[in-house]
Amino acid sequence: MLRRLGTAALLASLVLGGLLTTGAAAAGPALPLPASMAAVGDSISQAASSAGSLGADAPQNSWSTGTSSSVNSHYLRLLAAGAPISGANHNLSVSGAKAANLAAQMQNVVAIQPDYLTVEIGGNDVCTDTVGQMTAVADFRAQIESAMAILAAGSPGTHVFMASIPDAYQLWALFKDDFWARFIWSVGGICQSLLANPTSTQATDVQRRLAVRQRNIDFNTQLAAVCAAYASTCLWDGNAVFDTRFAKSDVAGDYFHPSVAGQAKLAAGTWAVGYTWTATPPPPATPMWVGGMSSTTTSGRTWTATVTVAVTDGSQPVPGVLVTGTWSAGSGATTCTTTASGTCSVTSSSLNKKTASVRFTVSSLAREGWVYTSGSNVVSSLLVNKP
Repeated sequence: MLRRLGTAALLASLVLGGLLTTGAAAAGPALPLPASMAAVGDSISQAASSAGSLGADAPQNSWSTGTSSSVNSHYLRLLAAGAPISGANHNLSVSGAKAANLAAQMQNVVAIQPDYLTVEIGGNDVCTDTVGQMTAVADFRAQIESAMAILAAGSPGTHVFMASIPDAYQLWALFKDDFWARFIWSVGGICQSLLANPTSTQATDVQRRLAVRQRNIDFNTQLAAVCAAYASTCLWDGNAVFDTRFAKSDVAGDYFHPSVAGQAKLAAGTWAVGYTWTATPPPPATPMWVGGMSSTTTSGRTWTATVTVAVTDGSQPVPGVLVTGTWSAGSGATTCTTTASGTCSVTSSSLNKKTASVRFTVSSLAREGWVYTSGSNVVSSLLVNKP
């Protein structure tokens, strides 16, 4: 007999059909590409049943953090966009979880401090054994509020994408006339608040199904409201997930969870209404230039020329600059690195007495975060005469 399957995954299925196709997210505010991400929620984010074993988690197929190229999850799309996120895809969701379990998952998120977090929760609060066992709307609201408060206090820099709960009623409409779906729903005890007596047209059964759908809608209203209270760090999907339709081919063999194809649709649809991710521009480079040059000489059977180069940004010396140049004659060091004083020296030695002078010309200055503005040089080369 099948184990009782988490509803959340079912919800995913319903999400997928009508969602937008692949492409860069354009609905939400612009954020710099994240360096880490996580997923919380239930079996939707665990991609349960998508790998062939009914009810078994298959996080590699997750719409959020998965690594399967067939799904093209948010994680893979961020990687493709250039996010420095490789290996930092943490799936903290738990199949079968309800809103009451979200606070504990958020504690795990706080320990990781991800830049980006997806939340898909509430399906198991809708899909219970009976209508009476569904979570009360007020309790659901309080549980989501508590979880978000934990995140805001412990990881305030995390940006959340809050997905709506799919319309489970659509799954019933899709498969109610399928013998094997009805069999699996019954034997597995799946979402009996909605899926019991699936072909019945009796008024009590019709009203029961509508009551479940209304609770589904009420929960989404609460998710939207809680997310709005954290508007600077939480993006609601605008009921995009709830409003979609799901095709039979997008449902796994348990007639409840999304298949790989379903997870792929979920990834594409949620991405399309998510944040607009942008590469973080490098900080503006600070200009620097040669502020002065001086020389010293020594004499013997040959003579030596030493040139000291001073690098400045106009207000103070710049240390750590690699100075590169050329000598017009002789041989010797052509590079040096400025010290705390913003200066460094190069020497050309063993110069022949017949060499009356030698010139050192600066060709480049290099330091990360700085730019060489040669047009500002006080001097670019220095002629050193034989002593």
